[in-house]
Amino acid sequence: MRHRPSGEDKKKWQESLADFFELPKELLCNLPRITLIGDVQMLLENYGGIIEYNDEILRLKVREGEVVVAGKNLTIKNFLSDELLIEGKIISVEYR
Repeated sequence: MRHRPSGEDKKKWQESLADFFELPKELLCNLPRITLIGDVQMLLENYGGIIEYNDEILRLKVREGEVVVAGKNLTIKNFLSDELLIEGKIISVEYR
């Protein structure tokens, strides 16, 4: 009988492969990548969807959790299938 790899085994294999080829882990492992520009702009790559959105909070689904952005006058400026650009006064970013 064949052993089917668990999700954790697959994750470790992907991370090892990324290390071996010296590739960014977010490419192979579909990990979120967050780029902050001061407290006025945030780019999130590799997200899975929007959970909650208003001008003070933005909850985004990512692999194995969510990213919560709190602030004032938050708006989504660019909305692509795997990339999201947020603008406004960013007060906090939390990874849950």
